[in-house]
Amino acid sequence: MSRVVVTGGTLKCSHGGVITVATGDPRLTVQGAGALLLGMEDKLSFASGSPPCANQTKTVPPAPAPCVTQAAAAGQATKLSVGGKPVLLDTANGTTVPAALPADPGAWKVAEPGQTKLEAI
Repeated sequence: MSRVVVTGGTLKCSHGGVITVATGDPRLTVQGAGALLLGMEDKLSFASGSPPCANQTKTVPPAPAPCVTQAAAAGQATKLSVGGKPVLLDTANGTTVPAALPADPGAWKVAEPGQTKLEAI
């Protein structure tokens, strides 16, 4: 079983950026934090993360090209949903696109789910 990701959990990109999940669905809360539903992870930017994404363009001189998440490719619950949308689990991951081109795409994964009480499959 895997833990459900909630507000306050963190995502990490393959270029070292870490962002905190700022929004969850209040219809399911765990330890007071809303659960992250499939789709809520899409288009999150690692630009202002702590630390921010280190991805850069391939131009001379290089410019910042922080990762932006795309929808999860894996890690959605099969047995727990809210309003017909599955919750994301701590196994969730996906690809990223750079905010500026030309730059390398990357990947994201859950670094910390933000809670220790609720597990799902």
